[in-house]
Parts: sequence; C-alpha cells; structure tokens
Amino acid sequence: MNPGIVRSTARRARLGGERARLQLWARRLDARLRRAGGRFVLDAPHGAHFHELPHAEIFPYGDTSPGTLTLRLGRHAHLGRGLILEIWAAAENTVELGDEAAFRAGTRLQLRGGTIRLGPRTVIRDYGLLDVMHGAAILTGERVQFGSQCALHAAERIEIADHVAVGERTSIFDSDHSHDGSDMPVVDQPDLVTPVTIGRNTFIGLNSLLLRGAHIGPNAMLAAGTVMRAGEYPGGFLYAGTPVRSVRPLGPPPAG
Repeated sequence: MNPGIVRSTARRARLGGERARLQLWARRLDARLRRAGGRFVLDAPHGAHFHELPHAEIFPYGDTSPGTLTLRLGRHAHLGRGLILEIWAAAENTVELGDEAAFRAGTRLQLRGGTIRLGPRTVIRDYGLLDVMHGAAILTGERVQFGSQCALHAAERIEIADHVAVGERTSIFDSDHSHDGSDMPVVDQPDLVTPVTIGRNTFIGLNSLLLRGAHIGPNAMLAAGTVMRAGEYPGGFLYAGTPVRSVRPLGPPPAG
C-alpha cells in the first residue's frame, strides 16, 4: 500500500478520535454546568488538538440565569496538557482561539463573567494565568507570544495588538486596590480600573510589570524588569527601569 495513503488514513482516524473525545467532554461539561446554573456551548467545526482535555472547576456564582460558557476554536487550535477552566456557572463567559492559537501546559483560565479572545497563532506558554472578571476582556491580535508563567488580570480590558512578544513571568493588570487608610479591609475597598493597551510589534522583557492605564505605542521595547505605570508611552522607544523611563529611540541613529 502507498505509504502516503497509510499516513493520510491514520491522520483521519486520529482526528476523528479527537473530535469524538472533544464532543463527549463537551456533553459532560454541559451537564455539570447545568447542575450549577449554567450551560456550555462548543463551536469547534474543526475539532481541536490536545494531549488531554481541560479540567473544569465549577462554582455556582454570577448574576445570570442561566449563565453560558462559549468555547470557540479555530482550525488547529491547541488545548495544552493540564489546562484548567475555573468557571462561574451563572455568568456569561467566552473563550475564543483563532486558527493555530495554543495554550501550552498548565495554563489556568479564571472565567468570572468575561471574554478571552486569542488571535490566530497566538501562544500562551506553560503555566500562564488569564483572569477575566464580570464584563471584562483579554484580547490579542495575531501571532502574539507569551513566555511561561505570564499573568493577565482584566477587570475591564487588556488589549494586545499583532506580533507582540511578552517575556517570562510578566504580569499585566488593568486594576489595583485602593486604600483610604481606614480599618476597612483592603479587599472590601473599591478597585481602581483603567484599560491597558499594547501596540503592534512591541517586545516586553521578562519579569516586567504593566499596571492599569499603561498605553504603549507600536514597535516599542521594554527592558527586563520594567515597571510601567499609567501613562502614554509613544512607540519606537526603548523603555526601562522602576519607575520606567525612555532610554532611547529604536532604530539606526540619524545620518551625519
């Protein structure tokens, strides 16, 4: 028999098995969510690639009845080993992976009534954490790369444009706690929230911290360990330090 035909037949069988396992997992997750006040919608016409299917931790929280978790998967989307979905059942949650987008091993998604949308070929590497609160969104463009152990926490919006690279152990927050100096527990005091945006083709060095209200222009670079607070940061510059400062423009020096 032609080796090419054998390989093609084996590949079709493997993909068929993946789709069958994904559909069975979806039915079981839907049943569990319904018992907690929610439901599950799977939109995956091309199936998905995985070593093992996600583990779901379900909580009967939220203010929508019934809540819905929608999972949309593009062509060749990859669900990494040990992926954990922490789901508020009575809330509207959406997770979308574009074509060839991937979660690597050990990623946790905390879905508390928000949206996570990864553009085509975006990769979240090992042990990432993505957390979306009620009405919040984490949105990436195409071919965004996150190193291992990155954490993104969205209370309103974190938006990352195409071709951004984020180094290991970087954290991005669009909110922080306030404290009025009283005895009121700090966790009960109001959060301060301002969206974060990162422009196209920006490089963020490892161990960096981006805080609420940071708006970075395109083609910028952050040195390792940069702490970037609220403000407008024009593109095309190298930024570094704590607090952050503009070091120099990127690109060749002017002629003459």
